[in-house]
Amino acid sequence: MAASPSRFQWQFDWKSVLAIVLILPILLTLGFWQLGRADDKAALLADFEQRRTLAPVAIGDVEGYENYLPVYAVGEFDPQQYWLLDNRISHGRFGYEIMAVFTLADGRKLLVNRGWLAGDPSRQILPRVEIPVGQVKISGELYRNSEKAFSLGVEQVADTWPRRQQWLDLDDLAAEFPALLPTTLRLAEDSIGAMEIERMVVNVAPAKHIGYAVQWFAMALALGLIFILRNSNLGDVLKRRKSKESKEQ
Repeated sequence: MAASPSRFQWQFDWKSVLAIVLILPILLTLGFWQLGRADDKAALLADFEQRRTLAPVAIGDVEGYENYLPVYAVGEFDPQQYWLLDNRISHGRFGYEIMAVFTLADGRKLLVNRGWLAGDPSRQILPRVEIPVGQVKISGELYRNSEKAFSLGVEQVADTWPRRQQWLDLDDLAAEFPALLPTTLRLAEDSIGAMEIERMVVNVAPAKHIGYAVQWFAMALALGLIFILRNSNLGDVLKRRKSKESKEQ
């Protein structure tokens, strides 16, 4: 006895089955990955908001070097040893991020992010960097980026100072500066030695990650609906049901 055309039936198409088996897990994985990124960014923002209200402590008393912890340090900027991190754009302007070596009173070294400085767009002339002279007290927040910088090749590092580079890696600097602390100090706007400061806690807000997740899940849902329509008579069943209801009215 033939099945009634008004009843729901499956008739699998191997191409669409293969497509949903391969693509659907990817779409769902990307969606959940974006939700995880949203949670991570929300935690970072919560950490930042919590620690920024704390009173600054002497960096010599710090043990864990937690990101965004307000600290102050007493020492001297090295007049020669500093880096110009290349291709840092601020409000459409070309410039550099200035990273300086700061020697603490106990002899240890601290890498200090002084902020942004405008540069020559032709990159022919390095900008003149003012260096505070003598012992000074600086303040800001601790920060160490846990993400590795992306590069298409090995960067050639000059031996002379100042050094123009794309990025810095604290682990790589440990050999050259054995007494270097395992963190950096990002100067506060009102600190001695600060340049143009524009801090960004997260590059993508949690809400945007959630929006991306919704898009991936929507694509997964659309793929699932297409699979059902191509492998069943659901479309015909719905049409017949709607036609029957119209006739009965």
